[in-house]
Amino acid sequence: MSFLDKVWYKKLGVLNAPVILPLLPLSAVFSLITKIRRERYKSHRKFSLRVKPIVIVVGGIAVGGTGKTPLCISLLQRLSDLGYTVGLLSRGYKGKSKEYPLVVTTASNVEETGDEPLLIKLSVKEKATVVVDPNRERGAQYLEKLGVDVIVTDDGLQHYALERDIEIIVIDAQRMLGNGFLLPAGPLREGEWRLNSADIVVTNGNPAEPRKNYQSMHLVPSPAVSIESFCSNQGYHDYLQKGTNVVALAGIGNPTRFYNTLKSCGYNIVSTIDIGDHGVVSKQILINNSKKYPIVMTAKDAVKYAKYKLDNLYVLNVEAVLSERFYQIVADKLYDLTSKE
Repeated sequence: MSFLDKVWYKKLGVLNAPVILPLLPLSAVFSLITKIRRERYKSHRKFSLRVKPIVIVVGGIAVGGTGKTPLCISLLQRLSDLGYTVGLLSRGYKGKSKEYPLVVTTASNVEETGDEPLLIKLSVKEKATVVVDPNRERGAQYLEKLGVDVIVTDDGLQHYALERDIEIIVIDAQRMLGNGFLLPAGPLREGEWRLNSADIVVTNGNPAEPRKNYQSMHLVPSPAVSIESFCSNQGYHDYLQKGTNVVALAGIGNPTRFYNTLKSCGYNIVSTIDIGDHGVVSKQILINNSKKYPIVMTAKDAVKYAKYKLDNLYVLNVEAVLSERFYQIVADKLYDLTSKE
């Protein structure tokens, strides 16, 4: 268990109180700043851009991985199947391009796009246009010019400069809201009250205390396949046998969830490579570890290492599975919004 897991994702107690209590004044300041910022947008003292396409924000109120990207992929695929022309907007965290907006293709450079936008494009292929722009308003306007009907933003719940029509908040069913405090004493960007203002709250997994209006999502893993098979879209082959001893690599916000998934799939984890969310390890580290055991990584990590053409690297991909009720709620809201035009 990481330090943050012990501090942020445990109720206030004897062990974490010495760390949390001194940070509470900073959390109060953070809360005040975010409240003032929200009120300025709400009162129109700060400009918020409205674009013609319907904007669906998929975001969170807690830092770290909650499963937003798999949900975005599933949502884009379903909306495309329903006949909408859809686009995905991302700020492309840690990506650096010379020009923006940047349209992502399956052959794009991950150093330019960032890992999540490239993964999404590899997953949805031609079903959606994926655009990266640190300036979300400019990116949304670009997608509007391309003629999309619906824009899905990967994260950006707190980016109030872009108006949204539907808000979907994703929370981890095991971690939930942690200790309930705002940054830096806790993991929250906004308080629990924010869940009540969202159109849909999705829990990644089944929460210990289910709420009637929450929709559950489950990340269903596929068998681990070679990184070449996964990233080249050649089809899933070269499977890694269950019972194999592996090194687990996870550059995501909640690596423990990935490790547990690997174990549930029948793989034996002999060691882990923890690099933090969106982190990158050197090619030499991959070479050294892959000589001993197969390295199994997340799909988000795979797009960063496929270029090395190394053997003994595998990917455990997951797909978001949600109830038809979830998709019906989204479809109904889209219908209501389009019928008003």
